[in-house]
Amino acid sequence: MEMEREMEKGWFKVYRKLIYKPIWRDAKPHQHTVLITLLSIVNFEEKQWEWNGKVYTAQSGQVITSLASLKDICGKHISIQQLRTALKRFEKYGFLTNESTNQNRLITITNWDVYQQNGKGQTKELTSEQQSTNEQVTTKKNYKHYKNLRIKPFAYANKV
Repeated sequence: MEMEREMEKGWFKVYRKLIYKPIWRDAKPHQHTVLITLLSIVNFEEKQWEWNGKVYTAQSGQVITSLASLKDICGKHISIQQLRTALKRFEKYGFLTNESTNQNRLITITNWDVYQQNGKGQTKELTSEQQSTNEQVTTKKNYKHYKNLRIKPFAYANKV
């Protein structure tokens, strides 16, 4: 129950370019569910707790879970075997690391902090570069070219 309350807080970023990567394109629908679920449940900041007199810490981008609880979060249509297969696949792509014991597993989303920057540093620089690059590409000359071809710019861009 506490995990459910924790998951309701906040948000996370999913970059649109994810849908063009093999980890998404070559995935089965249940693997999409697992991927988005993992992004949803990892810690957004460092979290500490005590259990049996020992203090544990999970960093941002990490979650300590079990296959059974992950299955519950993903929904009825996901089997334990599908979870195992998805985790192995995501590991091969370098998307996550998965350390398991006989009681639980620590899943770490690789580069979580880079993906979740809040408009600072690199993300902001990329945005300004992206805008200037887009301005250079979209010129009046290009529009005339599209007009002469009698093709709408949007339709032409989708074919490239």
